[in-house]
Amino acid sequence: MPEIVSLGEPLVEFNSEAVGGPRAGSLYSIGFGGDSSNFAVAVSRLGGRSGYLSKVGADSFGGLLQDLWHEEGVDASAVIVDPDHPTGLYFIMRYGATTEFVYRRAGTAASTLSPADLPDGWVEGAKLLHTTGITQAISTTASETVFAAIERARAAGTKISYDPNIRPAIWPIHTARAVARHTISLVDIAVPNLEEGRLLTGYEDPRAIAAELLELGVPLVVLKMGGSGAIVATPEGLEPIPSLPVRAKDPTGAGDTFDAAFAVATVEGRDPVDAATFAAAAASQVVQNLGAVHPVPTRRQADALLEELRAASSA
Repeated sequence: MPEIVSLGEPLVEFNSEAVGGPRAGSLYSIGFGGDSSNFAVAVSRLGGRSGYLSKVGADSFGGLLQDLWHEEGVDASAVIVDPDHPTGLYFIMRYGATTEFVYRRAGTAASTLSPADLPDGWVEGAKLLHTTGITQAISTTASETVFAAIERARAAGTKISYDPNIRPAIWPIHTARAVARHTISLVDIAVPNLEEGRLLTGYEDPRAIAAELLELGVPLVVLKMGGSGAIVATPEGLEPIPSLPVRAKDPTGAGDTFDAAFAVATVEGRDPVDAATFAAAAASQVVQNLGAVHPVPTRRQADALLEELRAASSA
């Protein structure tokens, strides 16, 4: 049985790196995305027992995702294959220094997730459940599935981490804010980034953001701040977390790897500060490369990055 279970929408990625922008005859590399799937893969690479709950289409793209999870050691045995709805796709269109993301996610298999799709025992048997705001945004039934999973986890004593991952292009910001704030009141760990914290609270200062989110009732807030590190906040106080000084190329997937590393360390029994330091180290590798999945570090690489971060912080 997986110890860390995530729930949500997987996507197949088509990435164009043509100079001057995509055009007839451009080549696309195939990759993978979807915050919850990225999380599941990262958990496995970092040494955790990872399980994933979702739906994919009965198409070649769904097959590619299932191959990915198998190769990465993610338990996807409960993923449902839907013959009536397609697997979600997205395209990365690069125009010099400008990057455009184009999604084909309406009416996908994952958007039809419903509480009845949750398998018995998976959430209850896990040590940690991870959910995200994107899953809540893709459809009403998917949002209901998130809340059903949270209810099961709370009843079973399974820890719950939540990344609001707010995407204004998917749903109105006032709806996203209301749903995310309510969800944060139900979970054990909230892991927003700084911009999301500002959207959720109206504050600019990281400490004020963390304090406001704690007021919602969540006992632990980890505010991700990219190159500025992170803040670990509890009702007892706040602790800054350093970051490795790296040259960032692409932030895609770094937050998902941070979430996964924090979850793995938490399940292993590390305290929140140690867990967040490990997470910051692991995420530093992702931002130095293109793509959400390929640059995710292995556990050995993440441990080496952690030692490097500790050495840099004590110098």
